[in-house]
Amino acid sequence: MAALSLVLTAGFWLATAPRALAEDNVADEYVALGDSFAAGPLILPQEELDPCFRSTVDYPHVLAKSLGVKTFRDVTCSGATTANILSTPQRANLPGLPAKPPQIQALTRHTTLVTVTIGANDIGLAQLALTCLNVLPPPAGKSCKATQTAGGTDRGARAVDSVADKLGDTLDAIHDQAPTARVVITSYANYIRRGGCYPEQPVWPEDATYMQGLVNRLGRVTARVAAEHHADYVDFITPGTGHDGCNLTSNWANILVPGTTLGIVPLHPTALGEQSFARILRDYLTGQHDT
Repeated sequence: MAALSLVLTAGFWLATAPRALAEDNVADEYVALGDSFAAGPLILPQEELDPCFRSTVDYPHVLAKSLGVKTFRDVTCSGATTANILSTPQRANLPGLPAKPPQIQALTRHTTLVTVTIGANDIGLAQLALTCLNVLPPPAGKSCKATQTAGGTDRGARAVDSVADKLGDTLDAIHDQAPTARVVITSYANYIRRGGCYPEQPVWPEDATYMQGLVNRLGRVTARVAAEHHADYVDFITPGTGHDGCNLTSNWANILVPGTTLGIVPLHPTALGEQSFARILRDYLTGQHDT
């Protein structure tokens, strides 16, 4: 989603206790996997002619530099799903360019660190979130919460829960390809605060709460899967409190109206967000918790 603010329920920030960086030698060979949330589409500078819209200041690049990584490969790609990590080549986002091979092929037996942000595109979370945008006040539009929960079944929540097995399969495959690597899977962002900030951002209050609630739920699912599949989980939602899309001067992610922190793609991180996620990961890997 490659890519919503205030946590509705208690977030899972650290699912496992951090180990000292020196103990793991994670800086030897780092491979970054994931979707547009990790790739940083349209955050300048972009990799030249990159069909994945990958920024050279996305969180993997910033993290690699801060850790002093010796060998670094960033194969994150906008639009990626778990299938594009595991087995399915990803069609280029620009015409005339070849498809990208499955991201897992970037791993080796010598890989020491893997980060991954994935899952939102498997369930169409960004598309669902876009249905929550309403420029006009009620009752002129349609509530995404009302649509998703009509008839007493929360279809959004059901979709989020359904991705657990795919996340587990992805982590297992990463371990198989890089058996000595430290594997870290992350949440998405704190996009919009409880109740939103309508009309500054065109999301009705109940829909803002519902939309971020799904992101939070996906974070909890990811944390549980990480614990079950021997991976570390790092939460970006809780540290992002106050840096949601309603704060247009220090937002880590956009809603629709962009702020001043560079990055114009709706429902995606800003440059400040990518920098902040890299700092959170660095502090986690080095055993610091002053974030």
